[in-house]
Amino acid sequence: MVTFGQKLKKIREEKGISQQELAERLGHKTNSYIAEVEKGKFIPKEEKLRKIAKALDISFYQIKDLLIESKIEELGIKEKALQELFKDIPKLPKSEKKKIIEVYLKVKENLKRWKK
Repeated sequence: MVTFGQKLKKIREEKGISQQELAERLGHKTNSYIAEVEKGKFIPKEEKLRKIAKALDISFYQIKDLLIESKIEELGIKEKALQELFKDIPKLPKSEKKKIIEVYLKVKENLKRWKK
């Protein structure tokens, strides 16, 4: 399982940015904050994630996708279609979310009936 911090580290390294440089872009004097995030000690709050995205020159939605991906992996969901669905759901309008839930509940009910 790849953690959010490991995913963030990969992006940072692909951009050719050191922990120290990223820390300085965020207003920190040392790299300890970034090191702890990358080690998975904690996940920064949304405001800090926005600053990290800007410092890495990526969109905030890319950061959110990394976070969602890591949470999905923690749950043990390996099917790509389900991973994509769970990544897309937060971006959907409320009415579409309700439709997905309704369909899921119908399928679940049908599965119960078929098992009998």
